[in-house]
Amino acid sequence: MYYRYSDDETLWNDFRSGSKDAYEYIFRSYSNMLYNYGFKICLDSMLTKDAIQEVFITLLTKYNKINITNSIKLYLFKSLRTEIFKKLRAEQRYSDLIVSDTDFNLEYSAEDKIIEDEITMIRIRELSQVVEDLPRRQKECIYLRFYEGMSYQEISEIMEIEVSSTYKMLYKAIEQLYEKLAMKNGKLFY
Repeated sequence: MYYRYSDDETLWNDFRSGSKDAYEYIFRSYSNMLYNYGFKICLDSMLTKDAIQEVFITLLTKYNKINITNSIKLYLFKSLRTEIFKKLRAEQRYSDLIVSDTDFNLEYSAEDKIIEDEITMIRIRELSQVVEDLPRRQKECIYLRFYEGMSYQEISEIMEIEVSSTYKMLYKAIEQLYEKLAMKNGKLFY
């Protein structure tokens, strides 16, 4: 049976009641999205897959003890991020670095956007180069806001920072991007 739901709350309540169809629907709907996000955090495919598996095993084994949520995506992103950092600490992969300072890989995909104009293509390449110079947490904030369409509240919960800090972080990132592009080109827009 293929599961259908009207909203996250209904789906989550069915899942918390023990519905295997709801669990399967959550897995199928979010696993690819979680992989994309997780891989950008650690750049390790196996670690990302292991962390996703741990998140879903926890869901499966503790479904009746899990808190109510009105955003499954927020819950899963936060759980995955926590699990990845837990695994990174356990492996002591970055023993000389604080785990929160590891790089966040933000790539722009040309397949996502159809670019007809050569000037636009050049601007996007320049923007990508400038984004790579941003601190990891700013890149992560940009990804969650503009690629995943998350609210400032959701970003603050995932990144475990205050909502006001989310606004400031995104503002600073955009300001830095604008300044660097303006210095590079003389102007942002021609």
